[in-house]
Amino acid sequence: MSKSDVVKSGHKDFYSVWHDSVASFYANWDKSIPKFHQAATNLAQEYVKAWSNIASSMINIQHEFATKAGVKSNLPDSALKIVHDTTDDLNKVIDVQSTISLASLDAARQNIKTWNESSKCF
Repeated sequence: MSKSDVVKSGHKDFYSVWHDSVASFYANWDKSIPKFHQAATNLAQEYVKAWSNIASSMINIQHEFATKAGVKSNLPDSALKIVHDTTDDLNKVIDVQSTISLASLDAARQNIKTWNESSKCF
C-alpha cells in the first residue's frame, strides 16, 4: 500500500491510518523475503564454488610442479587411510552442523510462530 493508497482508503482516524501504514510496511517487507533468500543462497553457492575452484587449481599447480620436478607423489596405504578418514569425518561434521543449524532455525521459527499466535489474543 503506497502513501496515496493510505490517503485513498478514506480513513481519517489515527489508529486506522496507523494500522494501514503498518500493514503496508509489513506486506512490503514480506514480499522482499524471497528475493533476499534467493540472493543469499546464490551468494553462498558462488562462495563454495569459488573456494572449490581455488582448491582444485592449487592442487593442479602443485601436481604439475611436482611432476616436472620429478617428485614422487605416491602415498603409503596408511597415509591414504588417514586422508580418507579425515575427509569422511569432515563430511560428518558438516552434516551434524547443518542438522543442528536447521533444527535451531526451525525452533526459532516455531517460537516466533507461537508468539505470533499468542499475540492475536491481545
